[in-house]
Amino acid sequence: QHRHRFINFHTAVFTNLSPEHLERHGSFEKYKEAKGELFQAAKKLHVINADDPNAQYFLQFPAEKIVRYSLADARNLGDFHLKLLGEFNMYNSLAAISTAMSHGVSLEICKKALEKMEGVPGRMEQVVSAPFRVFVDYAFTPAALKKVYQTLKIENRKLVCVLGAAGGGRDAWKRPVLGGIAADYCDSVIITNEDPYEEDPLRIMKEVANGAKGRAQIIEDRREAIRNALSQAQPGDTVVITGKGSEDSIAIKGGKKISWDDREVVREEFQNLTKAQKRDI
Repeated sequence: QHRHRFINFHTAVFTNLSPEHLERHGSFEKYKEAKGELFQAAKKLHVINADDPNAQYFLQFPAEKIVRYSLADARNLGDFHLKLLGEFNMYNSLAAISTAMSHGVSLEICKKALEKMEGVPGRMEQVVSAPFRVFVDYAFTPAALKKVYQTLKIENRKLVCVLGAAGGGRDAWKRPVLGGIAADYCDSVIITNEDPYEEDPLRIMKEVANGAKGRAQIIEDRREAIRNALSQAQPGDTVVITGKGSEDSIAIKGGKKISWDDREVVREEFQNLTKAQKRDI
């Protein structure tokens, strides 16, 4: 969309690349080429995740300085105690460190800053900590969803997943893929509405369910889906709600938006569940 035109980019950072917006671009190769235009525009500094399979493509673009980072580099940085969960956050931290140090920020300052970070809103954000854990995450691509599940999966503990049914009018190819990933990692899968836009939300949800190998239930109302997931969880289990993160609305037909926040709904339904359990005692 030429959004990079007439901007004097100094630094471009490559973290990772996975299939996305393929219907718009036509193929993964064309999607990658579109990302490459940013690196052609940034002439000073390129910071590249050398562990990603697509690293060589982005390393070909010239810059005054090219910095590679790898998970193996973490061993040489000393002890960093991150509050951020997941291997992907280790990679994000390495990207930030590499970029900052290339701009003259010391490793000591990088360490202090990163260790202060409690988290990013809507990204692996823990909303409930006990008696079971509840996380909200923005993940809406297959690669991101798999990383979230891999991070939160605990042996001998149930993983209850509320899976947003992907946005309407785009990337229909990934719907059954998302359902398949959820079926592979989750002990219970609930497929619910996300941002249908002009599409029939039930049709989107059924397309996601087609990939879930008969192991998912569809609950169209997102609040009801979250309520159902919380009611299934036992002490020590984990509930994860994906697709919206910190977004504040659901986009529906006619260009309308419904006010929404996964995190607030989780808190409200958890409180209701706790009150109901107390009444039953």
